Amino acid sequence: MTIETDQSPAGARAIFLARLALGLAQGAALYFLYRASDAHSWPANEPLLFAPLLLVALYVPLLVAQAMGTMRLPTLLTWAGLATLVCFGLGHHDRFSNPISVIISDSDVLPKFSTFFFGFAGLFIAQALIAAGDGERRLIARYESYFDAAWKLGLQLALSTVFVAVFWGVLWLGAGLFDLIKLDFFSKLIEHDWFAIPATTLATAAAIELTDVRARLVSGIRSVVLTLLGWLLPLLALIAAGFLASLFITGFAPLWATREAAGGLLGAAAALVVLINAAYQNGEQKSPSLLRLSEAVASFALVPLVLISAYALDIRVGQYGWTVERIATLACLIVAACYAVGYSAAVVLSLLGARWMALVERCNIATSFVVLALLVALFSPIADPAKLSVDDQIARLRDGKVSAEAFDYNYLGSETGRYGKRALRKLAVLKGGGEAATIRGLAKQVLIVPSSVAPRPATPLDVVTNVTVYPKGQVLPKSFTAQNWANSRSPGVIPACLTTPGLSCDAILADLDGDGADEVIVVSSADSALYWYGTVMKLGADGHWAPVATLPSPHCAGELDALHAGSYTLTAPPTPVWRNIQIGKHTITITLPEIAPDACPRR
Repeated sequence: MTIETDQSPAGARAIFLARLALGLAQGAALYFLYRASDAHSWPANEPLLFAPLLLVALYVPLLVAQAMGTMRLPTLLTWAGLATLVCFGLGHHDRFSNPISVIISDSDVLPKFSTFFFGFAGLFIAQALIAAGDGERRLIARYESYFDAAWKLGLQLALSTVFVAVFWGVLWLGAGLFDLIKLDFFSKLIEHDWFAIPATTLATAAAIELTDVRARLVSGIRSVVLTLLGWLLPLLALIAAGFLASLFITGFAPLWATREAAGGLLGAAAALVVLINAAYQNGEQKSPSLLRLSEAVASFALVPLVLISAYALDIRVGQYGWTVERIATLACLIVAACYAVGYSAAVVLSLLGARWMALVERCNIATSFVVLALLVALFSPIADPAKLSVDDQIARLRDGKVSAEAFDYNYLGSETGRYGKRALRKLAVLKGGGEAATIRGLAKQVLIVPSSVAPRPATPLDVVTNVTVYPKGQVLPKSFTAQNWANSRSPGVIPACLTTPGLSCDAILADLDGDGADEVIVVSSADSALYWYGTVMKLGADGHWAPVATLPSPHCAGELDALHAGSYTLTAPPTPVWRNIQIGKHTITITLPEIAPDACPRR
C-alpha cells in the first residue's frame, strides 16, 4: 500500500485528518508530561523514564506526520517503531550518563541540549534517506531522490515553524483586541497550558499538511533559497582563499593564540560545504562559469582547512588530553574530512573529463551514513565522549603526564557525569602515601555530591542520623534538621549529607559573624585530615538555612581534630564581617573574595 500526496480527495482527506489526530495526541502527551514536571509527580520524578518519553513525544509524531504523504504504510510503521526506540534510547542514555542525586529543578530530568539537537539532526537525516529509498523501492536511491526528500523535509519544518509563530502572533493580536474592550477571556484562554500546548501541535500538523499538498510552493521556495545561497559561494571562496594565503604572511602563531582554531576553521569548512551544495543543487542544471570556478576553489580550500583543524586539535590534545568537547570536535573533523576528500576528488575528476562535480553526489550520500554512525556511537555507550575523556584523563594522571596537584578533579566531578564520578571514587580510595595521598585527598574533596540517583530525598530523621555534631553534647537547631534541603533553591552547594540518606558528615556550631547566633559548618569528606570541605550554613531572615561561605582546602594537619574538640577561638578579621577560627598560632579564614588564608605553621 502506498500513501501518496496526489491521490483521491478521500485519501487526501484521510491523511489530513490523521495528521490532525496525531497533532492532537502529541499535544495531549506533551501536556501530560508538562503537568507532571510542574507537579514533580510521576513520571517527572523518574529521569530515566521522563527524558525518553519527552523525546518520543516531541519527535516521533512530527516525523510520522511528515512521512504520511511520502512513505508506504509498512515502511512508515517500521520507521515509526524504529524512531521510537531511538528516541527512547537517546533519552535513557542521556540521563543514565548524567545521573542526579535529588531533583532540584525541572532541568534535572530533561535531556541535555546536545541530545535534543543532534538527536533530531540524526532523525532528520535518517528520515530523508528512508523516504528516498522507499520512494524508489531501493536500498540506495538516486541522488536526486535524496536531494528532493531532504530539502522537502527541511523546508516543511522551516515553514511550519514560521506558520506556528504567525499563528501565535494572530492569537495574541486577537487577545489584545478583546482586551481593548475589557474582555480578557481570550487572553486567559491562550495562556492556559491545556490550550497552548495542543494548539501548537495542531498548528504544526496543519502546517505540514499545507506544505505537503502545495508541492510546487515548496519546490519554488527551494529554488529561490538555493539560488541565493549559491551566489554567496564566490564571496566565501574568495575569503577562504585569502585567509589561507594570509597564513604565509602571519604564520600560525596568531591562530594558535585564539585557542579556538579548530572550531573556527571547521565552522568555515561547514559553511563552504553548504554553499557548494547550494550551487551544485541536484546536478541537473549547468552552472555558470563563475560558480564552477568557485566550487573548485572552495573544494580545494576544504583540504587545508581540515588539515590545519586536525593539527590544532592534536596540539590541544597533546597538551591537555581528550575532553568531551575535543571528542565532539574530532567527530566533526571526520565528517569534514569526508567532504574535503570527496569534493576535491570531484574537482580533479571533473578536470579529467568526468561530469562536473558528479562525485559530490556519492560523497554526500556516503557522508550521511558516516554522520549517522558517528551519532549512534557518540550518543550511546559505544563511544560516549564522557567515558572516553575520563579514561584518557585518568591515563594521563597515571602515566605522570599531569601532576596530582595540577590534575582537574573538578572536570571529572562536573563535566563527565557518571563516568567522572566513578573515576573519582576510585581515586578516593587509592592506597599509599606521597602523590597517591594527594590524589586521594583531592578526589575526596570533589566528591561532595553523590553520583547516583537517590530513591528518595533525605528526611529530617536522615539529616539527624547523617550529621555528627561537634563539640560533643551540642545538637543541631530544629529549624536546620526540619528544613527540606531537597527543594532548596539556594545558589550555593548544599552538602550531600543533607539531601541524601546514608551519607555522613560533621557539623561544628560556631558564631562566625558575631551576630549572637551560631552558624553551622558542615564538613564533608572528613575522613581526610588535610582535604576536607567545609560549608558555612546560616539562618536567614526568612527562616531558611543557606550556604554563605566555605572553608578552603587543603587544611593543616590537626585542624579538623581541633574543630571537633572545640580547641579554637574566634577572632575578628581586619574588616569585621566574619570572625576567623584561631587554632594555636594558625588562623583559618572564612573564604571571601578579598581575603586569602594564612600558610600552615612550620612544626
